[in-house]
Amino acid sequence: MRIRTLGARRRGVAAVEMALVASFILVPAAYGMIEMSRAIQVQDYLSCAARSGCAVAVRPGKDNAAVNANISTVLATYGISSTLVTVTITVNGVTADVSTAVQNDKIALKISLPASQVNYMMPLFMAKTAVQSETLVMMRQG
Repeated sequence: MRIRTLGARRRGVAAVEMALVASFILVPAAYGMIEMSRAIQVQDYLSCAARSGCAVAVRPGKDNAAVNANISTVLATYGISSTLVTVTITVNGVTADVSTAVQNDKIALKISLPASQVNYMMPLFMAKTAVQSETLVMMRQG
């Protein structure tokens, strides 16, 4: 007959403690890192689309339809549906069509997307927030 020592029991308790720590602390931490990484990635995608759309908006003869078409094309390359995004376009701080802008007017563009639409997994930490691009401001060209 073998007699168990106190050290053998202690190793078993340590293994159980580690399993509990891993399941209640490390798993949610890893999940949060994945969720935040995806949000940052999508924010970069939205900023690229906003930059491209704003570059179209400042050209003479362009309107909001042309800007939205350009944004849709850029977002499609990243696998994001343009039907999910909200595009805000302002001319000198007022929501308006870019075709009404004259030379040297400030055209600002911002894109937002619900965070629940961008996660790889079920959202836990950012379920009710939105991922937004930078607000890009450019001057209307001649």
